[in-house]
Amino acid sequence: MGRIVGSIAAALVAATLAAICAAEPVRAEPPAAIALQDTPITAADAEKAGTQPPPPPYDPTVVKYVDPGMPTATPPDPWATLTPTPTATPTPTAQVKIDGVRTDRVPTPGQLLFKATRDITFMDPLSWSVNVFKKRHQLVVYYKGRMFKNYHAVFGRSFEPGTKLWEGDRRTPEGVYTIVEKHPSRRWDWFLTLNYPNLIDRRRYQELRDGGAVPNQDGHPIGVGGKIGIHGTDEPELNRGNVNWTTGCISVDDEDVEELKRLLPTGTVVIIKP
Repeated sequence: MGRIVGSIAAALVAATLAAICAAEPVRAEPPAAIALQDTPITAADAEKAGTQPPPPPYDPTVVKYVDPGMPTATPPDPWATLTPTPTATPTPTAQVKIDGVRTDRVPTPGQLLFKATRDITFMDPLSWSVNVFKKRHQLVVYYKGRMFKNYHAVFGRSFEPGTKLWEGDRRTPEGVYTIVEKHPSRRWDWFLTLNYPNLIDRRRYQELRDGGAVPNQDGHPIGVGGKIGIHGTDEPELNRGNVNWTTGCISVDDEDVEELKRLLPTGTVVIIKP
């Protein structure tokens, strides 16, 4: 009996509450109430409820990350310039002394190599070579491929440029030759004979002769010439003035031709260039 009464009372209470809720209009909860609910909501729901503003539109000009700049250089110490920095004193190059050769105060690579040679390769003609430059008035000697010394020289007194063509044209030959003999000279101190005419010179001369370009003397064509070499001078003033005065040879000072005689073995290659 008591259970029936309790059930009836509970039913009456429920019915009364339902009637009250039905009679009262439904009111939307304020945004703060939604925010205070324990149930999690999505960002879209929060935006609809007005709890957070919509995200701003994407702006590509906004830099989100800034690379730090270079560190600021430390300003120089003004007192540092008052104290001079010690510098190493360069070691002077020892002067090379070669018997019979006048060397400069600063030795050349060829002179250093020659001084360091401890065998007989300095007597080998393949260890030496000579380059002659007619327009520069230079005769340059090389030892084992390294420049040994530069000598001043003058040449044939012809006003016509080019190589020697025949005897008496007063031109200095141009090409590759070798020293074939060395002998003293009463007029020019020493004479280093070259193998002019070589095979190329003879062929050139023959072509000129066959073409009628070689002048005649006493009814016969002038010969190809010979006895061309490197010698000293009996006109040192002309040599110093760059005056070409020889009949086709290469002239250097007497002291220089004595050095060349000592240095250059027979068979040394001599290349004569314009």
